[in-house]
Amino acid sequence: MIFKPRIFLSSTLSENLKIRSEIESFFSSIGAEAMLYEKNLTPSINTMTYREDILDADFIIFIIKNNYGARTERGISGTHEEFQIALDNNIPKHVYIKLEKNERDAQELINEINNNQISYYYFKNDKDLLKRIKETTFTIAKEIMLKKVEDASLPRNSVKKISTKHDYDKAIEIIKIIESMKKVNRYTEFDWVGSSLFGSFIEPIELYKANEEWFFIDRKLEDILDELLAIYREFNQYFYDYTSIPGTHRTIKVEVLGEVGISRGSVCDSPKLSHTEYEEIISRFLEKYGEFRLYVERMRVHTDTIV
Repeated sequence: MIFKPRIFLSSTLSENLKIRSEIESFFSSIGAEAMLYEKNLTPSINTMTYREDILDADFIIFIIKNNYGARTERGISGTHEEFQIALDNNIPKHVYIKLEKNERDAQELINEINNNQISYYYFKNDKDLLKRIKETTFTIAKEIMLKKVEDASLPRNSVKKISTKHDYDKAIEIIKIIESMKKVNRYTEFDWVGSSLFGSFIEPIELYKANEEWFFIDRKLEDILDELLAIYREFNQYFYDYTSIPGTHRTIKVEVLGEVGISRGSVCDSPKLSHTEYEEIISRFLEKYGEFRLYVERMRVHTDTIV
């Protein structure tokens, strides 16, 4: 049987009916089930029974705007109560809070989120919210998978081996991209600064990472990748300082990325950064990449020793 994730949407109804329906449609289109208590949760003659349905969820998305919601017999709102249930039962969750200038009615719930040190994402409007949820689909799937592994009571070493293999496989893709870039630099006419080589290979990694809150499970590996891409962002001025030279464009087929387009570049009259400064950025990038690769190699050795 194919696993169909169940994702509970927790929010006030009055200000969220439209976006709840749009999120439901999105999850349905990718094979997941959105649990909406106004549509498909357990009917009962008993009050607050739908709160029990949250325990059947694989993941919960909390949406907080201005309204706090009507208080239940426990003295807090339904969304607030669902947040506490999620905490008590360790259900994976993402919290989205609409960006507001002033304190809002829902501040009581936001304070509890902060007190429990739960990270959240500020969104500007419903369009921004839906876009962000779509962008984090992989992260949601990863967190559901890890919780399923945990609930299966697998030995700790087995869980560690699964998570390490996940990170290793993704890290190898990055290594293949950068090694392909170095090979093109070594064996073709495209050098580091006189062409778009560097940006053509690293920009896809940067764009993919931008769509993921977490790329790796291993925090240290994630930090090294963030540092690597921070160095790359210093190079972004290149696309203002250099323009492509007509007739120099080539398409090269490489691992992972497929076809990559590269052109030689001509420097403008008053570049913000000098040729030497660009070389220094690339040198630091490759040095940090060496740290990344060494960490991945040690990770593989460690994985092979886990029984």
